[in-house]
Amino acid sequence: MHIPDAYLSPATHTLTAGAMIPLWAYAARRTARTLSARQVPLLSLGAAFCFAIQMFNVPAVGGTTAHAVGATLLAILLGPWAALLAVTLTLGIQALFFGDGGVLALGANSFNMGLVGAFVGYGVYRLLAGNADIGDGRALLAAGAGAFASSVASAASTGAMLGIQPLIAHDAQGRALYFPFGVNVSVPAMVHIHLLVAAPVEAVITVTALAYLWRNFPELVSRHHLMRVDKPLRLWMAFLVILLLTPLGLIATGSAWGEWDEETLKGLIGYVPAGIMRFGEGLLKPILPDYALPGREGRGWEVVAYILSAFVGATLTALIARALVRKPAPVPAETPAAGKPMETLPGWLAQPQPMSQAAEGSSRGRWLDRTLLQLREAVANAIAAEEWARQPGYLQSLHPLAKTLTALGALVVVSLARTWTVPLAILAGSLILVVVSRLPLRSFLWRATLTIALFGLAIGLPLSLQAVTPGQVVWEPFGWDSLAVSDAGVRSAVMLLLRIGAAVYVTLLWSLTTRWHQLLHSLRTLRLPRWLTTGLILTYRYLFTLIDTLAEMVVARRSRQVGALSAQQARGYAGAGTAVLFAKSLALHEEVYQAMRSRGFDGDLRGAYARGWQWRDSLWLVLALLWIAGAYWVGGWHVG
Repeated sequence: MHIPDAYLSPATHTLTAGAMIPLWAYAARRTARTLSARQVPLLSLGAAFCFAIQMFNVPAVGGTTAHAVGATLLAILLGPWAALLAVTLTLGIQALFFGDGGVLALGANSFNMGLVGAFVGYGVYRLLAGNADIGDGRALLAAGAGAFASSVASAASTGAMLGIQPLIAHDAQGRALYFPFGVNVSVPAMVHIHLLVAAPVEAVITVTALAYLWRNFPELVSRHHLMRVDKPLRLWMAFLVILLLTPLGLIATGSAWGEWDEETLKGLIGYVPAGIMRFGEGLLKPILPDYALPGREGRGWEVVAYILSAFVGATLTALIARALVRKPAPVPAETPAAGKPMETLPGWLAQPQPMSQAAEGSSRGRWLDRTLLQLREAVANAIAAEEWARQPGYLQSLHPLAKTLTALGALVVVSLARTWTVPLAILAGSLILVVVSRLPLRSFLWRATLTIALFGLAIGLPLSLQAVTPGQVVWEPFGWDSLAVSDAGVRSAVMLLLRIGAAVYVTLLWSLTTRWHQLLHSLRTLRLPRWLTTGLILTYRYLFTLIDTLAEMVVARRSRQVGALSAQQARGYAGAGTAVLFAKSLALHEEVYQAMRSRGFDGDLRGAYARGWQWRDSLWLVLALLWIAGAYWVGGWHVG
């Protein structure tokens, strides 16, 4: 996954470095400000650990190799910004001293493995872990899923960055000046390798390391535990064992996909691109190129050089990470409460009291309270969406019918799209519209990610694994039999997720920037049946009232409950209360519906539009059509 210098164009180097420099500066300041004193050694050790595990190459398909990164592990322990900083330091040391990855490509590699890897892994972890306690099984499973997603996302980002090079840098004959293979080859190859090999290894390493740290060093992640003097030494001794085991990475022979030398590249495509030939020897001459001692050959010297490289690289990475965090935030001292000191209290009062069985039953039985109150919070968020539709913004100022026509057209186009460029263009355009419409980006991304995860991953992951079977040849770009198996499942899963993501983004933009009655009125203008419009209107308010009533019942029961509520009692209360409430609500629903019908309500919202159709609404439709048509035009080469 380490991109060499000669594989990217100067424009790509400049763009990625310019984007990462302010992010590096912010990561350093934020890490120094938020990290506690006891976590500073963990940052140094984590950066050194990232360096070490990347030396453990594992065999991959087609005679290639892959490795873990460690970004998700550090993001969970210290935060994604600290993980970005540690991964960047690792990549810089590897490029400068060992020639692993390019010096000019540091921004690109840091973007793919540091930024994308850390934030995707941490986001998936927080999404799945929820309020799980540290060390809980759910937290470990969420960490494994986050590490898996991080590896695949980094691979896809790297493949896309490499794959666009033939489009933006080629000579008069059409031959690539840098990386020669397009996105239709690079992205499936990178995702295929990491999905089957590197991502599971990343997940296993992350879960194992977290389980070990949470079990044996809880003071590193919780300020309620006191730091023992021998604990940091024990942790560094365990890391020393890992460094001594790094020669196991020499077992996997071959190079990583996309990191070939000139001879191999010429055998694959028949020529060496001009840019790669120009920078064939690299920008700088490393001290220990390829983790080997110059002039020393033999298996024994390889092992010695590998261990030496591991020690040198890990030490430099740890020292630089420690130097960047000069003023860590001090750990707040635990001061006793005012009053009598502990030694003057009676023994029975000074001793901590064990949790009673009633309290345990209460903690187990509060699932009903939490669930309904969270539903009530979701209702509040949905009501807040109506407030967002009233805020000043670009989409809010458009005619509701124009937004409805665009949304429906985009959904149809996404469902019929055959190339990945169309949903990607819609995703990119949706994010731009979120910003110009002044919607809260974090809330929007959270809603979209949760919806995509619920509907997409359950279908996409089995689809990607089911179709990868030997014998079904789909593409064979390099003549490798191991890569000449079906990658249709992987590509279908990725395409499915892109389609679902684009559809979710469009639907959210449509609903969050249009008031509910105007949205329904625009659908009614498009000849949506009256009975369906009426049902949607009643359901919208009915669900809000139902959930709010359930939450009020929980509060009322809690205020009148004497003693603890067991899990069995909570289930019984939930079943009986919900059944009664639903029965009464259905009866009320029928009465309200009949009352509305008797007063002439037929599902049509007259006078719902505050203004008429204007020229900017037509301009919006034209621009949206041109955007989608441009995505199809750019993606035409992919189909061909």
